[in-house]
Amino acid sequence: MINYRQKLLSLYDLFPFHAHPLWIAIQRKELSYQQVIQAEVQHWIRTSSSRTLRRGALDIAEKISPRIFEMLLQTYLEECTHDDSGPSHLELIERLVKMGGATPEYLEKAEATPGNSAAIALYKDISARGAGCHMLGAGAVEFYYSQLSPKIYEAYTNGYGMTDEQAETYRIHGPMDREHAERAFSILDEAISLHGWRTVESSVRDAFVATSLHYDGMLQAAVGKAIYWDGAQS
Repeated sequence: MINYRQKLLSLYDLFPFHAHPLWIAIQRKELSYQQVIQAEVQHWIRTSSSRTLRRGALDIAEKISPRIFEMLLQTYLEECTHDDSGPSHLELIERLVKMGGATPEYLEKAEATPGNSAAIALYKDISARGAGCHMLGAGAVEFYYSQLSPKIYEAYTNGYGMTDEQAETYRIHGPMDREHAERAFSILDEAISLHGWRTVESSVRDAFVATSLHYDGMLQAAVGKAIYWDGAQS
C-alpha cells in the first residue's frame, strides 16, 4: 500500500529549509539585529498576502467539501483572526518588526524582494489548483516549520535579545503548526479524490519551493543581494 503522506513529506528533501542559509546565518548570529528586522518585514509582507489566499481557499472549500471546509476553517481562525488562541499570525509578525523599529509608515511603503514576489506568486498558483492543494501544501510546510520555529525563537531571544513578546510568533508556531499539519493530512484522501494524486503531489512540491523562495526573499532584504538557494546543504 502506498504511503501517500510519506511520499509528500519526502519532497521536503528538495529544499530542506532548516538548512536554508537565512536560518543558518541567524542561528550563528551572522546577521545584525537590523538585518533580521529587514528580513522579517518580508515575512510580514508574505503573511499579509497569505490571509487572502486562506480566505479564498475557505470559500471554495465551503462549496465542494464540508470536511475540508471544517478543517480549513479551524486553521483559518487560528492563523488569520484574533481569537481564543491569540493574535493572528500577521499581528504577531507586525509586533515583532515594530518592536524592532519598523514604523507603520515604513511597512506601508515596504515592497517585496524578488524572491518574496516569486514565492507569493507560486503560493497563489497552488491555491488556484484547489482548496485541498492549498491546505496540503501549507500543511506539509507547517509539519517541518513546527520543528524549525522553536530554534528560531531561541536564536531571537538568546542571540538577538528579543523579548518573549516580540518573538512570540516563533514560540507558538511550534505546537500550533504541528497541529495544523496533522489537520491538513487528515483530508489527504479526499484531496486526492477531488484533485488527483499528481496535482496534490506537485502542489506540495511547489509549496516547499515557494517557502524556500520566501526565505530567499527574506535573506535578500537582509543582505541587499539577489541570492537564491539551490537546496544543497553545507
